[in-house]
Amino acid sequence: MSDHDENNMEMTGIPQAGEETNEPLTKQTRDGAETPAPETPAEEPVEAGEDAVYAEDTENAPEQPEEEIVSENAEKAPDNEPEKPEEKKKKEKPAKSPRKVSLFAAVIAVLAASVLASQITFLSVRQSYHNKLASVSSTNYGNSKLAEVDELYRKYYVNEIDNEQLTDGIITGYIFGTGDKYGSYMTAEEYREYINSLNSRTEGIGASVIWNNDMDAIEVVKIYEDSPAEKAGVLVGDLIVEVDGVPVYELGFDAGVSAVKGEAGTSVKITVLRGEDYSETVQLEAVRSQINIKTVEYTKYGEAAVIAISNFYADTPTELKAAVSAAKADGCDRIVFDMRNNPGGYLNSVLSVLDFILPEGVIVRIKSASDEWTEKRSDASCLDMPMVVIVNGNTASAAELFTSALKDYGYATVIGTQTYGKGTVLTPYPLSDGSVVYISSDLYYPPKSDNFEGVGVTPDEVVELSEEAQKLNRYKLTYEDDNQLQRAVEIIKEK
Repeated sequence: MSDHDENNMEMTGIPQAGEETNEPLTKQTRDGAETPAPETPAEEPVEAGEDAVYAEDTENAPEQPEEEIVSENAEKAPDNEPEKPEEKKKKEKPAKSPRKVSLFAAVIAVLAASVLASQITFLSVRQSYHNKLASVSSTNYGNSKLAEVDELYRKYYVNEIDNEQLTDGIITGYIFGTGDKYGSYMTAEEYREYINSLNSRTEGIGASVIWNNDMDAIEVVKIYEDSPAEKAGVLVGDLIVEVDGVPVYELGFDAGVSAVKGEAGTSVKITVLRGEDYSETVQLEAVRSQINIKTVEYTKYGEAAVIAISNFYADTPTELKAAVSAAKADGCDRIVFDMRNNPGGYLNSVLSVLDFILPEGVIVRIKSASDEWTEKRSDASCLDMPMVVIVNGNTASAAELFTSALKDYGYATVIGTQTYGKGTVLTPYPLSDGSVVYISSDLYYPPKSDNFEGVGVTPDEVVELSEEAQKLNRYKLTYEDDNQLQRAVEIIKEK
């Protein structure tokens, strides 16, 4: 296995579309990056005259011999050649008396010499940088096209070039060019926010939302318990149409959600529509606070516990154990795991969950980029209950490993539709300025079956969601509308 921190290895699959997200109306805050960046200072673009170059690491650069500057007409005398008589006579001529030079002329001469030396040095350094850039491009990319494009843009582009934005774009383009379809680049701030979301810690008002196309508004589909949204009087089904006086239809979904999010202790004013035909307009104000995102939900259907896992975050194993305990206390003796639309998450999170459920044995096999294999095992304690797993095309990565592992051990019947097919582990590698590159670093294999990258997991029983249910937003599906869930409950009752 490659040398990186397993705690930061992620198995996140496909991102969810903007108009269908259950992301809380929150803004993530820093809780400390889990993979500290090295202390090496970042290389920053600098400008030299018309052309831009990149600063070199002069501290570690090999010493270069000083260039001698000589007159064009100077000739070097051959070694060991005897002096000619004429030259000797010339040398024996009495020296002329020194010519008197005015102070003004001397100053002018010194300044002229200094300017000439500076120009020569500048041109020499600039050419050295260009040669270095061209050499690097040629060595690493097979030609110097990148350097050529850079030089052309520096000379002819009519607008200003933002070097930071340019660098970010080049990195993103590089990742795309490698063919790593899961690889990505995040700025330091984006990475901090992302890690905080994986750690189930956010700040905001604590409401999950979707986009209502018919009303061009943000619709509330869930309110977190004891959240600012609940305290402010926000209700499930409310349509948020204004945020701090700005119409949501002008902002759009992403900007609208960002406007509602914010730091703990700050306030946000929202205007919502509710009631029959949304005829009632209500002004509300919420004071944002820290929110713990819940990834596990438990619902009882007869003797069956339906446990939906939305992501594998840091707190997911603890939440799952609490849900199972609650289900047992309610008299449930069988479980339906709803893994639909679960895009994945932390590798260690899903491994902890599998260790809790499965008996002693291998729970995952991991193959690194250098073809090294490692295994992770569970202990003897396990969850001895009949199980069914529901999946769909948005079940990805860690959620697919969960499904495959239960299937390999014969612990669960899998129903639904073919899963997404992501059998790759992403590892974050920090850059010198705190930004991060995510690289597909490992392939993971279920306990007994093959890697499912690009293939997915095939259900034991294929059950398509009904046409009527497909017309509804998935976050608004009820048991009466959800034929996949109904079939899962039927199967679990027969076990």
